[in-house]
Amino acid sequence: MSDPIKSETGERVLGGLEVEAPLRFGSERLFLLFTQSRLILAHHAKLGRVSVPMYSLFGKMAEGLRKPGRKTGSLEKMALMEPDGILGLHRDNFSVEYPQVVSVKVEPAGGKSRITLVTMDQKYELYASPVAVDGVEHDLRSLLGRRVEYRS
Repeated sequence: MSDPIKSETGERVLGGLEVEAPLRFGSERLFLLFTQSRLILAHHAKLGRVSVPMYSLFGKMAEGLRKPGRKTGSLEKMALMEPDGILGLHRDNFSVEYPQVVSVKVEPAGGKSRITLVTMDQKYELYASPVAVDGVEHDLRSLLGRRVEYRS
């Protein structure tokens, strides 16, 4: 397995998971990635009335990428890229520096886990598989400390 690529600053993707962001019609699949200094939200695919068949093509959500044996497909490719390269893949990809993160709350929501990410500028509601969210709990807590809350 290849090692993650470090940028010139030494920044690299440490972990992440696949999430869904609700839209007015359908949802959008994103990768929520963690580096040493920031979170990155990177676009994957849009789901909705026009693209429902794509869901079966992609299959179920990835189960996080904390352990190398669990990485698969697109998530693994993202993990091996430089963070700035990931941001350049799609015009709507963006990052949030950790000091800008106010809180991250993870709670059960009807068979999925809801992740509420609050920054100084915005509030994001994301959904992921409970297995994926549990798989990155240690990473989230080590990077964000007391700003992370997991509810049962």
